[in-house]
Order: sequence, then C-alpha cells, then structure tokens
Amino acid sequence: MRRPGAWRVAASRLIHADRWIRLRADQCITPEGAVLDPYYVLEYADWVHVVAVTNDDRLVVNHQYRHGAGCVHLELPGGVMDAADAGPIEAGLRELREETGFAARGFRHITSLSPNSATHTNRIHIVLAEGAYADGVQSLDAGEEIAVELLPLAEIPALIASGAFLQAAHVASLMLGLQALGRMRFVPQDPSGA
Repeated sequence: MRRPGAWRVAASRLIHADRWIRLRADQCITPEGAVLDPYYVLEYADWVHVVAVTNDDRLVVNHQYRHGAGCVHLELPGGVMDAADAGPIEAGLRELREETGFAARGFRHITSLSPNSATHTNRIHIVLAEGAYADGVQSLDAGEEIAVELLPLAEIPALIASGAFLQAAHVASLMLGLQALGRMRFVPQDPSGA
C-alpha cells in the first residue's frame, strides 16, 4: 500500500487575524498534481483540557453556554493556553482555578491531540488533575458564565453516551484522562467474537 504524501503549498494569503484566530487560504498541490485553491486553514493557539477528579471520585465539570451549538452543555475545565504559561500543566492549573475555583494536589500531562487535523493547526493538551479540591472563587473572563458541578465517576459513561458532553474533543480528553487514572480501560474486541 502506498501511503499518501504531503501537499505542497504554492501560495498562502491571510484572510483574517485577531487575538483569537488567524484564517488563511492556501493554494495546495497534491502529490498527484490536483490543485486545491482555496484550502482554508484555521490557526488557533493551543488549548488545554483538565480532567480533574476529587479524592472521593467525583469529576469537576462545567455547565457553559456555547454559542456555536446554541446550547448549554457539560464540559471539562479548560481553554486557551496563554503565552505566559510554561506548558500544559501550568495552563491546566490556571484554567482549572479560573473556571472552577478548584486546585489539585497533582497534575500530569497525558497527551496532546489535534482538534481537527484537516483544518486546525493547534493542539489540545490533556491534563489530569488528581485530588481536586475547592480552593477559592472563579475568575471568569467577559462572556463566561460557568456553573461548576461535581459528578460521580460512575455516572460519566452514561453521560457521555447520552450526549451530555456534546463537544467531541472533551469526550476524547475525558476518556483518555480516565484511562490514565485507571478508571476506564480500552480493551480490543476479540476478533473471534468470543
């Protein structure tokens, strides 16, 4: 099997840029010679998602309105990594405290994923926060209205299946965080059906 090759960018033009996003239109040429013009690329800063679990096995979650979907749904604490953040752990600690008023006794970086490798240049960094505890008050940005809830870990699989966590990247982050915590395990299915 021949593996696909990288596209060549023959030209690129900036369509829009502000503090949140840069949108560019690339003229791409595939290895077979097909021209894709324009091919839109979204340049975001990296993001962090925090899977914060208390000592009594409860997950710290946010209820937040998301304008793109037009609804309030469950999310993990997280957000844009700031230039001042030394890395994903520092960004996760900051976002957890700002959005929820919680801290944790231990933080570890689990992995980094692309939110949409077809069009986005950024990464989502998944951070596990163990021993989460209330440690202050929220410090929300303009436009943020977040209700914090502690959900028993035993309820999380049913909430995922019901669509309560609407954003796919939050679901992936949550599942990988719970696996790293030893609370969820991905088991390959036996091909024989046994």
